[in-house]
Amino acid sequence: MGRLHILSTFMVALSLIWMLDIADSTQVLPAAESICDRIFVYFPYCLGFLVGDPNFGTPSTRCCQHIQKLNILAEHRTGSRTICTCVQLMVKGVNPPLDHSKVRDLPRLCYTPLKFPISDSIDYSKVN
Repeated sequence: MGRLHILSTFMVALSLIWMLDIADSTQVLPAAESICDRIFVYFPYCLGFLVGDPNFGTPSTRCCQHIQKLNILAEHRTGSRTICTCVQLMVKGVNPPLDHSKVRDLPRLCYTPLKFPISDSIDYSKVN
């Protein structure tokens, strides 16, 4: 179970989202797609670490760089709630699921705080 498996799982999940009924997707997906574009580019670099893939004992340099970019988006553009929603869309149904201990370790290992929640389920009462 390596990088290819995680990437394929992610691509399958995105494909399933995009294959929704055309009538519904014209109302929901274009907005979600444009709002989540950057998150869908930046966040996958951290997925290997966050699901506990043994090939990713620590987050990659690129993962940490992208967490910093996502922090900027959370504070100044997209907002933490939107990033959280996009991350949830991305990781819903990913197997293996997010390892919450890895999520807690990410800020320490990347030397940067998280300005947005990372979760496969959202409690909006705790999101700015």
